[in-house]
Amino acid sequence: LAHELRTPIQNLMGEAQVALSRPRTAEEYHQILESSLEEYDRLSRMINGLLFLARADNPSTAIMRERFDARRELDIVADYYDAEADEQGVTMSCEGQAWLDADPTLFRRALTNLLSNALRHTHSGGQVRLAVRALEAGEVHVEVSDTGCGMAREHLEHLGTRFYRPDRTDCLPGDGVGLGLTIVKSIMALHGGSVTIDSAEGRGMSVTLRFPPSRSSLTEDALAEG
Repeated sequence: LAHELRTPIQNLMGEAQVALSRPRTAEEYHQILESSLEEYDRLSRMINGLLFLARADNPSTAIMRERFDARRELDIVADYYDAEADEQGVTMSCEGQAWLDADPTLFRRALTNLLSNALRHTHSGGQVRLAVRALEAGEVHVEVSDTGCGMAREHLEHLGTRFYRPDRTDCLPGDGVGLGLTIVKSIMALHGGSVTIDSAEGRGMSVTLRFPPSRSSLTEDALAEG
């Protein structure tokens, strides 16, 4: 954590020292402030992510479950990123149908993290797909997949480790802080679910959120058996 915080702070200090080394034009100050804002934004996202993880790690943390249309949530999140996808030349699609018992705010946050990551690493002409399906056993699977650069399989077991960012020189440049998948895994742990990641270099990535059967579906199954 100290290393991760040190880098943006050193960048900010360096930019300020250079700016103060001699008189500069208004345009030069404007550029320095823009660069500083990027570092401030990165620090802010890092701190917010760490605060979320600290709360999620607390055994007393409770989630607010609701029954909602998971496909509708996929459409809402995809629509939010539609302009960004168009600008990058990436095609997005949503498919499937299922009802889900979960915390809708946390569910949307997990989707947002996965979708933004997929767009970050998918080149123009690529595709990002969001899908949801209900299994006979009562589980609900939500998948976010892309046709981006993917990553070597030796990295997969480390994904979700805080601040882990593999060197992906063939990918589009990103500004992630290495907490996105960690947060997604924490959200799934709060729901009693799990995360499965599949990827290969040059073949994209697929992340599946596996939600356990809801209490209502378990009760219905028990009544049916009775």
